[in-house]
Amino acid sequence: MEVDERVHTLTESFEPFAPEARPGDRLLDRYADRLHFDERDPTQDRRPYLDELITRARANPLTVLAATDGSVPQSNQYQAASAAIIYKGHRELERTRYVSGRVTTPDAELNAISCAVRLAVKQANCQHIMVFTDSMGSAHRAVDPGVHAGQAFSLSVCRVLQEWFEADDLRRITFVYVPSACGGISMVRHTNTLRSRAAHSVLDSWSSTFQDPTYRGSEFLELQQPDGRLLQPSYLNGGPWLSTFGHSITEFARVCRCITGHAPIGAYYHRFKINEPHGCTCGAALQSRQHILFRCHDRYSVHYPRFLGDIASFMKYNPTAFGFNRDPSGVG
Repeated sequence: MEVDERVHTLTESFEPFAPEARPGDRLLDRYADRLHFDERDPTQDRRPYLDELITRARANPLTVLAATDGSVPQSNQYQAASAAIIYKGHRELERTRYVSGRVTTPDAELNAISCAVRLAVKQANCQHIMVFTDSMGSAHRAVDPGVHAGQAFSLSVCRVLQEWFEADDLRRITFVYVPSACGGISMVRHTNTLRSRAAHSVLDSWSSTFQDPTYRGSEFLELQQPDGRLLQPSYLNGGPWLSTFGHSITEFARVCRCITGHAPIGAYYHRFKINEPHGCTCGAALQSRQHILFRCHDRYSVHYPRFLGDIASFMKYNPTAFGFNRDPSGVG
């Protein structure tokens, strides 16, 4: 994607002076005794403990349970998904699933927690909310009104909990850590199913969007899979590019510059009117990516790259290609 055209669409707004973030007015300042975190204990067998905890919670008519989950997909999908289910006793009250957009896993978890809390506080005859999550970091962020990624979700949680606490002095909320491995617990199993459905719902749109040059970037280097199909983004094992080159930060940086076309080469300088030489060291008038990969006599190249393996071989035999020249003074 073209940074100068798309950057405004990739930012989120923050509230550095939100009323909920004023010292003394923060949720943790006013209601610390009603906010509890049942944290992870490495020495504890979590499954029997959780089974007993859920059994006791379901037996309490004034307790609402919320199971949450959110993550980036684990196959060829673009957007993260979040899900939440609200229970009272053994009765399911509400469930929701939705695509969270192009966010990180903690942000998707925070989104799910925010939704669960907003649904839970609406339930009648409730004095205790128990939120089950496999991301305690996101649970802590949910009640932190300060500036951070996903602050809007945190402010939403702080606002609804403050109103909920003010209405009854006996009300409290507990965030309970559930390891992802505890998939046998019914609530976790249900949220995994919801998350999977939400993730699969965006497969087609994600694949088609990547075909649009204005989305992926007009200079993006198209490569093929071994079966001849175009290489597609994936979150599986970090995706095809990261899983191939992620072992070396330096090499991956050069690969990114090569594939996106945003590299310190003559064609880039010419395109953006940068006062640097446009020609190649071999004497060619324009140092383009195609020239470097295929035609430059100063570099070793067998054929124009079609696969990731071709790029890997080229980078191996040309360790300075698509890299920055070191400053002679040693700075940078």
